[in-house]
Order: sequence, then structure tokens, then C-alpha cells
Amino acid sequence: MQNYYLKFFLRGKENPFIYRVEKQTAKRIEECLLSPDHVTNGEFVEIEHLSKNQNIYIKISQVQMCQVLWDYGVVVSNSQEDEECYSLALVLNGIDEVFYYSEVEADDLQEIIDKIMSINNYSESEFFIRVIDDDGEVNLINANDIVLMECLINQTFDEDLSFEQN
Repeated sequence: MQNYYLKFFLRGKENPFIYRVEKQTAKRIEECLLSPDHVTNGEFVEIEHLSKNQNIYIKISQVQMCQVLWDYGVVVSNSQEDEECYSLALVLNGIDEVFYYSEVEADDLQEIIDKIMSINNYSESEFFIRVIDDDGEVNLINANDIVLMECLINQTFDEDLSFEQN
């Protein structure tokens, strides 16, 4: 049986919270975070923590990022070697770690950019984007918490594309 873990980065908390869960729970949490209806109405999400035989309740609006991990659970931060060749790097508000992704396809990268660029400062709506990391694990990131995003331009844009200044 493969072990699944949910690693939550929460607003205002220095360290992530990690819970061992069943595969169905991991899928349910992913679906819940990707549903805008659940994210914007201040709901809590229930997680059955297997190793401690308890239920955990997390307020969705406080989740900055949720990583769906398997087998080994806690993954060491990306090494400097990974930092040199990536297609996407994300910095989240209040988190010191930079998240690097080297295998993001150009179409997926463009979709992420389009979603991020559509955020309106006056909008109260929140939503999560889905990125697959180099281990094939799902990362669900609250788009409103992204403060810096680096992308490989040659993967995403045509050379003759001109950018508008905001």
C-alpha cells in the first residue's frame, strides 16, 4: 500500500503541517481546492489523519499551498542543482522557500500565467492552480499568495510577441 501525505503551508505559520492520509482523501482535497466554490466561501476541509487516528479541520482560505506527496512523505527542499534548470519558480507570500518546477509544459505554463495575470486586486475570489513537481506529485497553490513567478520565456512566448506595460 502506497502512503499519501498532505503537506499544508498555511498563512502566518512558519512550518508546514503534514498529515498521512488515504489516496481517496488526497484526491478529495485536490478536487476541493480546485473548486472555486469551496475556496471562496470560507469553508473548512476535513482530513482523516491515519497515523494519529484523528480528524483535522483546515480553513481553506488560509491554505497557501498543499502538496500531495506519496511514499516518503517529507521531501527535502530542492537542491541548488535543481535551481539552475527550471521552467517555473514560485515565491509565496511569507514563505522563505522558493518552489522550482523543471518539467512544466509550455501549454500548462501559459495557462498558469493567464490565470495569474487575470487576478484583480479588487476581487475577493481566490483560486488554486495545479502544478506537477519533478517527482510527479501534485502541488496546489493559492494564486493570490504568489508574489513572484519566474518562467522560461522561450517555452511560453513567441519571439515577436510584444508586452504591454501595466
